[in-house]
Amino acid sequence: MPKVSVQKLNWHQWPEFAPTWERIHQLCQDASSFLSREWVDCWLATFGAELNPDLLVFVRADEVVGCCLLVWRTQWVRGIPLRRVYLNCAGEDEADSTCIEYNSLLAIPDDAEQVAEALGEFLRSRRWDELLLQGVTGGAAFCSVAGTLGSVETSISPSHYVDLYQLRKDAGEFDKVLSSNTRGQVRRSRRLYEQTLGLCSIHSAMTCGEAMEILDRLSALHQITWRNRGRRGVFASPKFSGFHRRLIESAFDRHTVLLLELCAGTETVGAIYSFLFRGRIYFYQSGFRYTSDGRLKPGLLTHYSAICHYLEQPEMKEYDFLAGDSQYQRSLGTATRSLQWIIVRRPTVPSLLFRGLRKVKRTYEGTFGKGTREDQPNVRD
Repeated sequence: MPKVSVQKLNWHQWPEFAPTWERIHQLCQDASSFLSREWVDCWLATFGAELNPDLLVFVRADEVVGCCLLVWRTQWVRGIPLRRVYLNCAGEDEADSTCIEYNSLLAIPDDAEQVAEALGEFLRSRRWDELLLQGVTGGAAFCSVAGTLGSVETSISPSHYVDLYQLRKDAGEFDKVLSSNTRGQVRRSRRLYEQTLGLCSIHSAMTCGEAMEILDRLSALHQITWRNRGRRGVFASPKFSGFHRRLIESAFDRHTVLLLELCAGTETVGAIYSFLFRGRIYFYQSGFRYTSDGRLKPGLLTHYSAICHYLEQPEMKEYDFLAGDSQYQRSLGTATRSLQWIIVRRPTVPSLLFRGLRKVKRTYEGTFGKGTREDQPNVRD
């Protein structure tokens, strides 16, 4: 069988290659919304000129059997210049990050292992200190190859989800799988909203214009919440906001983005922004109207209402909360899988210096009781 070879293209060649990427994406078992043609197209339009990624194409016998992006950056950490390489749509500045999850090396199933080996060989021939694989699943073909490139550090985050297919098959009603405490909080919250504001109703955007209007209300609520917590909120970034407006404009008519709003009377209680691929709904961002009344649970009620809404649509298979372990995710989720943030470190001088300084810092913190937040997954704000 012919060996898989690697061709490196300039990201400016993306328009010509995009149909091939889309074909591989549709065939790849590990594909997700975060690697769709629309996502990559909007990401390159937003970050391509700044990050100048490589577009790698994997070929066997003149047939393209895999593809990925590689982003190369030198980032200064504690005065040390670390040469980092990121897989696919990653490597943005933290304030602008789109936080890729369900990341993978796109490949035709029968060629996945050979494509992973070819990427490993390509990386062995290049100079870098750290390889970052963000938001990958444990069974991804490239994970085992990455372990041969250097020392591996892994941070694991649960990804709670509602198995809508199994729920329809077994219980039929969402309430039946919830704890009595969760059911009580949902019912009390809805009752209080309806007593003061009017009946609760859920609305899903039917046009791109409606989607943009919901996004505007979502981002406004999101920013209020995070500013009240002393943080900037993701929509403070013009690049982040611009990326998602561009994505909604390009993907809404393909029915791969979902914007949904829960109202009590005429007032928005909460809004949810999600992606849809192969029947899986990826909850991505939200905005909720919090008040001083702790009995009101706008986030819990909005997610509960969204799940019930999608439960009525047989084509919807899962409602995935993505990475995180918040109380509402545990309360509403019916199953859990894991996502990994992997750093592969080569024994280079910058990498060894960084590890040495980190060891000293951790020893100091252990001695004097100071905490650290180092090397945590770059999850969504």
